[in-house]
Amino acid sequence: MKLLNELYEIIGKDSVDGALTYQVKFNPDCLIYQSHFPGNPITPGVCLIQMASEILELEYHHTYDLSLLKSIKFKKIVRPGEVMSFIFTDMAQDDDLFKVNVSVENEEAQYTKMSLLFKVV
Repeated sequence: MKLLNELYEIIGKDSVDGALTYQVKFNPDCLIYQSHFPGNPITPGVCLIQMASEILELEYHHTYDLSLLKSIKFKKIVRPGEVMSFIFTDMAQDDDLFKVNVSVENEEAQYTKMSLLFKVV
């Protein structure tokens, strides 16, 4: 299931010194928030991982399957309606594997930090 234009929309993009940044806004009307959790909606961590994959697919025009979640830290809760930056760094491709570090943050704090390994399909 693609989350773009359902859970989030892309509102900006930048690339500086090898870092790729996408600004996204989380849609408070998304169906996911009705069940996760009613009265206190939060963005599921698995959705943040899927969003990182979708953004990379948009940027590089490849399909990526998550092969290994090397590390992940959920530091703060991402709420509906918030604007966050997905910052991709330390990107490297070796044959059919693509590794990347992803930080989900705003001007005030880092919310999630991930180190991911994808298989290029």
